[in-house]
Amino acid sequence: MRRPACAAIILAVLGSPVFAEDPPRLPPSSTRLAGATIAALYDGRTYTFESHTSFGVATGEVTYDLKAGTNRGTYQLGSRKGTFDGEIRITRDRFCYKTGSTGERCNYVYLDGQDIYEVRQSGIVDSVKRAP
Repeated sequence: MRRPACAAIILAVLGSPVFAEDPPRLPPSSTRLAGATIAALYDGRTYTFESHTSFGVATGEVTYDLKAGTNRGTYQLGSRKGTFDGEIRITRDRFCYKTGSTGERCNYVYLDGQDIYEVRQSGIVDSVKRAP
């Protein structure tokens, strides 16, 4: 009796649209930014974002304060909406952030026109940001 229930759950998760969307690809025309350039681009600025998480695509708005080491914003992930406060820093040529109980993530930052791409060390695009 347990096997059909488990199979139904697995099929529901694998068949959900959350897993159907791949993260965007980094455009070949993008330029990887150095730490000082990232700081100048982010500090005191607000951006809209689209982040690709294991739970689906989150959208929202975030404001960065590098002097205070914080980021604050709003998000929507599926039917869930909320606010977040996190810690940020720049280390070498990577932008690092931590929100909630998740561990810190450090990404490379690329610029392509108006779009800012945060990219994991593995080369997967984590999020795309743009000034509103």
